[in-house]
Amino acid sequence: MAKLNPKADQIGSLTRPVELLEARTKFRAGELSKEQLTEVEDRCILDALAHQRDVGIDVLTDGELRRDAWQTDITYALEGFEPEWPMVRQTLPDGSVVELEMHTKAIVAKLRQVRRIAEHEARFVLDHADGPVKMTLPSPHTTAWGSFKPGITDKVYADHEEVFADLIPVYRREMVALASEGVSYIQLDEGFTRYGRPQARLAMEEAGDDPDALLQRDIEVENACYHAIAGGDVVLGSHLCRGSRTANRGDGDYEWLAERLFGALDVDRFLFEYDSEAVGGFEPLRFLPKGKTVVLGLVTSKDPIIEDQDSLIAKIELASKYCSVDQLAISPQCGFGGSADNHFMSVDEQWRKLENLVEVARRVWG
Repeated sequence: MAKLNPKADQIGSLTRPVELLEARTKFRAGELSKEQLTEVEDRCILDALAHQRDVGIDVLTDGELRRDAWQTDITYALEGFEPEWPMVRQTLPDGSVVELEMHTKAIVAKLRQVRRIAEHEARFVLDHADGPVKMTLPSPHTTAWGSFKPGITDKVYADHEEVFADLIPVYRREMVALASEGVSYIQLDEGFTRYGRPQARLAMEEAGDDPDALLQRDIEVENACYHAIAGGDVVLGSHLCRGSRTANRGDGDYEWLAERLFGALDVDRFLFEYDSEAVGGFEPLRFLPKGKTVVLGLVTSKDPIIEDQDSLIAKIELASKYCSVDQLAISPQCGFGGSADNHFMSVDEQWRKLENLVEVARRVWG
């Protein structure tokens, strides 16, 4: 069976309905049991699946509606993290200050797997999707880099390499299990985000590191995960996020990264954000090898305004000057609800944006 090649893609997370937000708040306060929360999650996921089918999304997700945030399930699958989510204060571009619950916990002990990462999600969505299913997982880099706190983590792990040594087998087992259960598309999120920012690469150099060498090592880590199911029918994708919780986004084009990543990372699809001029033009697509796809994140999940279809098509045509249009697809630039507090639009507004996206895909690719 040939691999899927969805032209209307969806990054993964969907806006959480009010009912689900209220239920999770009550659960945290001890006013709702885990079983009652699951019942609400089930209803919301079934509704999300129905709406995805209605608007014509090619591959369905559960919207990550069972997660506190897009990356949190890894902290429930493994022991060894600090017990509470850290809180930080952030100043937004308009000068207002918000307090955010961060969803990356520090590693404070040796990591030990206590459950699978996504079994509880996959089982339900596979039983009810009535179509191909995508599952998203946070890249192992989000844990190895984000959860490694000097002075704390290095008391149990000498370096990032030792963290990867414990994480990679967990990911390989999870990907094998998801593939065997019938998942059609597995996407790892935010594995290479930091390499898209020139200032981050400069900081690496100032710290005495070689960005090229670090990137190559990180590519090898993700490839070790993908290779667990290489050669099968499962579509493999890597999403590079430029920031989803606030209107802020990273800047810097994809030129440096695309030249090194496109040919070396063993995935079928690269999901790149392209809804802002801050990330540059489409010229880096010239590095895309035959047989691989770039999913253009042209539709913003940060604003409910519906994009003009002709403008989106014009951007796809511009991108096709650097690779075949058959190697392109379209998606939102990021998920709609990666965290409960990045509420940029209503659920209904989200569906209208996705419906518009599907119509654009049909106009371009049929």
